[in-house]
Amino acid sequence: MRIENGGNTGGSALYTAFMAVKSGMFDCVGVYGWETMDNVTQSQGSEFIALASDTRYEALAGGIYPIYYAAMAYKFMKENNLTEEDFAMAALKNRNYAADNPKAQWYRSDFNNPESEFYKKELDVQDIMDSRLISYPLKRFDCCLMSRGGAFALVTSEDWAKKHASNNYVVIDGAGLSSCTIRAGDRIDFPGWNEKYGKGYPDMTEFAACRKSGEDAYDMAGIEYKNAAKEVDVAEIHDAFSSSEVQIYKALHWCDKDTTQDFIREKRTFMDGDVPTNVGGGLMGYGHPVGATGIMSALECMYHLNDTAPKKHLSSKTYVKDANTGLVNSHAGTGTSISNFILRRP
Repeated sequence: MRIENGGNTGGSALYTAFMAVKSGMFDCVGVYGWETMDNVTQSQGSEFIALASDTRYEALAGGIYPIYYAAMAYKFMKENNLTEEDFAMAALKNRNYAADNPKAQWYRSDFNNPESEFYKKELDVQDIMDSRLISYPLKRFDCCLMSRGGAFALVTSEDWAKKHASNNYVVIDGAGLSSCTIRAGDRIDFPGWNEKYGKGYPDMTEFAACRKSGEDAYDMAGIEYKNAAKEVDVAEIHDAFSSSEVQIYKALHWCDKDTTQDFIREKRTFMDGDVPTNVGGGLMGYGHPVGATGIMSALECMYHLNDTAPKKHLSSKTYVKDANTGLVNSHAGTGTSISNFILRRP
């Protein structure tokens, strides 16, 4: 099967494989994805990616994804009492963690390039703030990388895994896939979401598809929403922009309007926090070869649950030891299609 679903291509393919095995029709399904974004210029790449947005109106007006996310970021920032520096926390975290991952694009480019001003440097908030403005409030380092890459995973029955990879596999205990309107502006007072989550939801700044698919995955895995940030030991979530990572914290019930600011400033998604997130580098550090990204995120999460992270990364610095439950998030459009998975150590 060929599956194309924008930034959620990898996650959608994993979800399809999960259903194929769960149905009993297959014991073993290979899932692979790739992207060669460096075949074109960055401006052409941005144009092609914009074709996954609203092509009837917004794209014709020159809209590309940084503009859409910047609009959402500004509104989210004001509504949740955040600052540009709060978004920058996600950006510096992910790039700094990528410096410990030899497969990561940030490690192989700026961090490991003697000609770069960031050679062997640990970034701080000011580095993010000083990077070139793209679309307010997003700067260059708030944005993910244009990438070339591929990823492959096997989704199998547990009997097959026990026979062929007894000490290596992890279990998909929960999975969800949901969608929303292609234009963020169409989400304002959307009837279906109003009925499910209350009047006024999701507005422009909320990822309703993330909330719904996350809740489906939590329900399947037996995780209470209010305890999600404490029950999930490690997570890989979509950070095409620093602001989207922060928006996803809220959609996954890790925080709410009253606690989002504290959640960020207490560094609860850093290695020493409740739910270490994107410790392999995420899209901003590892890279974002669109068709491969969701699969890559699942593999990075798996490395902690089967204790192979120290071998995959350069050291144990970005290894979440004794992790039993992981969350993988894959995201397309401006939250147009989102999948979530709960992985567990068997």
